[in-house]
Amino acid sequence: MNRKQYLASIIILGVVTAGLVVTNTIYAFMDWLYVFIIVSAGYLFIKYKVSGPLQMFATKFSMLVDYDLDVEGAVKMCEQAIADAPTRSIEALYRVYGGMALYYAGRYQDAVKMLNAVELKRLNSVYHVLIFAFVCYASYEDGDLETFNFTLERIKNLKDKVGPKYQGFVDNYIEILSAIQNIDVSVDHYKEVVEKHFTREDGFISTKLIFNYRMAIYYQKIGDTLEMDKCLAFVIANGKEHHTAISARSMFKGSVDVKDYIYVEPQTKSSIDLPVEADQPELIETQSGKPEEEKKDE
Repeated sequence: MNRKQYLASIIILGVVTAGLVVTNTIYAFMDWLYVFIIVSAGYLFIKYKVSGPLQMFATKFSMLVDYDLDVEGAVKMCEQAIADAPTRSIEALYRVYGGMALYYAGRYQDAVKMLNAVELKRLNSVYHVLIFAFVCYASYEDGDLETFNFTLERIKNLKDKVGPKYQGFVDNYIEILSAIQNIDVSVDHYKEVVEKHFTREDGFISTKLIFNYRMAIYYQKIGDTLEMDKCLAFVIANGKEHHTAISARSMFKGSVDVKDYIYVEPQTKSSIDLPVEADQPELIETQSGKPEEEKKDE
């Protein structure tokens, strides 16, 4: 549902409501309960038409940036979603996605501009944390440490404003970003934090890219060029135009062959040993429609 369709739906609902009110006034036998039920049903239908596409958008966005690594495709999808957003609140949410997509595409300054332009008052404070976290990531990659440090403090100041359910969400970002901030002070702690947050097996190649890229920075800091290049080779071989691959190409020293690090997803035992039943339905795995709140750390 785009903006024009949304406004048309609201106008139609208003006209129908007014008509029902007039009808109820004229025909005394019509119970007000019927008016309430009809108007409520219309409102719920419009709400469904608005929120439904959000769920689909969130899933598609995650698959584009995390699995397909089609970051430019994600950017274009966000641009279209922003243009068609039915309300300003939903537009603000799409702009959050747009800023993240620009970050994943390596367009760090554009990402910061879009994220800073989001109307925060239209979003829950949990989304504020997500916005500031990606401003930090983009600023750090762009070498703007002043913006990075300032925005990290904003996240810390937001912690008490976020509900208990999402305290862990905030803590994760603070831990990762603080480790990045203090990498020159405690490089070993940085390594521990990277291993803690990015070694999980979530099925997405992007998580492996981020882990190897962040570990390459660790090896760069301790002066181990060979191990750094091994991590960078993995990112270059598998990252397409993901921002980690773009940065990896500029850091790579050429001490290993990139072709040796092409990732081949291992087959599961079930796919090798178990027969496929002819009438068995295809299983499709999807993600939650709330990645802003459950989104992985980077």
